[in-house]
Amino acid sequence: MDRFVWLVVGNKGGCGKSVVAKGLVDWLRAERESVTVVDGDARTPDVADAFAALLQTKRFDLHDVTGWPAFSDYLCTSDEDGVLVSGHVVTNLPDGINDRAMLFFERFVRLSQAYGFQVKVLFVMNPLPDGLHLFGRLLQTFPEVIPVKNLAFGKVREFVHFDTAYGAELDDRVVLLPAMNPRIMQVVRESALSYTDFLDQTGNHEGNFVYAKLVVHDWRAALFEALEDVLYTD
Repeated sequence: MDRFVWLVVGNKGGCGKSVVAKGLVDWLRAERESVTVVDGDARTPDVADAFAALLQTKRFDLHDVTGWPAFSDYLCTSDEDGVLVSGHVVTNLPDGINDRAMLFFERFVRLSQAYGFQVKVLFVMNPLPDGLHLFGRLLQTFPEVIPVKNLAFGKVREFVHFDTAYGAELDDRVVLLPAMNPRIMQVVRESALSYTDFLDQTGNHEGNFVYAKLVVHDWRAALFEALEDVLYTD
């Protein structure tokens, strides 16, 4: 079985990492892939919370220097039945970790590859220049870095800082994360559900209103298409 580690990072806090991580998990589930969810943000593990009842989930404090070795041990150590983690491991990294985490990334990549994992990074961004230098550093360490423009913060042409620095070489590998109505997105967050489970819920509450479900349904379809356009050919 193929083995992948997906690391979802961002250029700034609040750029949409959790949105992308949950969307990636839902897309992989729809493709009938085996998925494990790892949440590296011990403070707000909302990605793990959304899938805890559905999938294997793990939590590591990747703000802390001990978190990365613990994560590596989990990937590279057999369980009590002698079975190693397989399939897709989707990992949401915490805000503000990137500069410190770069010290561990190279070793983490080498170790993961030695155990048969392909390591891929989704770099989620808003149009601001803050944190874009991390993208360049990631390119030096990771075999595959996939830029994600979060269109909730602006139109495609507004990501001029990224385009000027990197766009010419990576234009065909950019995922365009569709924008969702901010109020509906807030309702989805407060539900603590995955996007797919949000659509399947029942009950007389705001999250179950027909309009909210229609918005999320169309947005999820656009997200899946955006991921397929890049990740199927990546």
